[in-house]
Amino acid sequence: MWWMLLMACGSGPSTPPVSAPTEPTVSLQTRTDVDVQTLKAALEQGARVVDVRTPEEFATGHVPGALNVPVDAVDPMNEQLQSLGKENPVYFICAKGGRSASAADELAAAGFKAMNVTGGTDAWRAAGLPLE
Repeated sequence: MWWMLLMACGSGPSTPPVSAPTEPTVSLQTRTDVDVQTLKAALEQGARVVDVRTPEEFATGHVPGALNVPVDAVDPMNEQLQSLGKENPVYFICAKGGRSASAADELAAAGFKAMNVTGGTDAWRAAGLPLE
C-alpha cells in the first residue's frame, strides 16, 4: 500500500512526456519598403527596377531604365522577372506604391529580394528626379 502513496506523490516510475508533432518551419521572405532616394542610390549601383503600371501609364514617364511588367503579368514564373534573378534586389514601382507593394509581396513570397518604392513614380517626379 505504501507504493500507492509513492505513486500518488510522483515518486513512482514515470514515462517521458509526449510532445506534439512540430510543423516544418517555412521561411517566407517579405518585401522591403524603400523611398525614392534609396531607389536613386540603388540605381547608381546598377539595381533593376520594374514598373508595374499599364503600358499607357509607363509611356507617360518612368524611372530611367525601368522594365515595364504590368501588375496583372507579375508572376514568379514570368520570364522577364526570372531573368532578373532571385539573388539580386529588384525594385518595384507604380504610380503611388499600392500596386508595386502587391507585386513585391508576391515576388518576395516566391523568394525574390523584392523592394517596394513607397510613393511610386509620383514621389519620384515630386523629388525632381528624371523620367524617361
